[in-house]
Amino acid sequence: MQFIRDRYGLANVAYLSPSFPGHSVVNPFTSTTYDSAWTDHYRAENIGFVDPTITFGARSLLPVDWARLPQLDKKVRRLFVEAREAGGGHQGLTIPVRGPTNSHWALFFATSHESDRDWPGRRYELVRDLVHIAHYVHQRAFQLNVEDASVDLNVISKREVEALEWSAEGKTLEDIATLMRISAETIKSHLDSARFKLKAVNRIHVVTKAIRAGLIR
Repeated sequence: MQFIRDRYGLANVAYLSPSFPGHSVVNPFTSTTYDSAWTDHYRAENIGFVDPTITFGARSLLPVDWARLPQLDKKVRRLFVEAREAGGGHQGLTIPVRGPTNSHWALFFATSHESDRDWPGRRYELVRDLVHIAHYVHQRAFQLNVEDASVDLNVISKREVEALEWSAEGKTLEDIATLMRISAETIKSHLDSARFKLKAVNRIHVVTKAIRAGLIR
């Protein structure tokens, strides 16, 4: 997380997931570069229940720009002021991440010191990269927190293996559909099915697990 923060010149980054074993909305798994004094205060005051960067992000499928969040509530305004004073930055993004099922989800946060004038251009650059990074962080957190139960490779169908092989080659859904002579929607179903059977977080993860298991090369 520190490498990500420093590499992109960010104020802070954070990752939060309530869906791993032993964790919950009240006690989520977190990894952050924020100062420990701020994170301790955040937990002690249960700020997460009023924090729109979390409440809006948890309901969204797309990145959320904090500048567009409503700040009518006094508690919310105070939260943003306190966060900035703690070195949180003037700008921020929440990037939702979904796992293999809706039961595994997370939020990735990034804050920056850009001015309101410079932020739109900077935001575009950050979203482009951080969406991928957020999924990678989620994959690593998943591997650390969820025991990798053994999988019966015989349950993976030949068509699913073929779709995985083409996906490993970097082909898009449309490319694979043309190569396999079936619809893109069917290809998506094959990949989603393989991902579920292999207990993978996303398509990159399922291809990685398929290679490690010797299903594809």
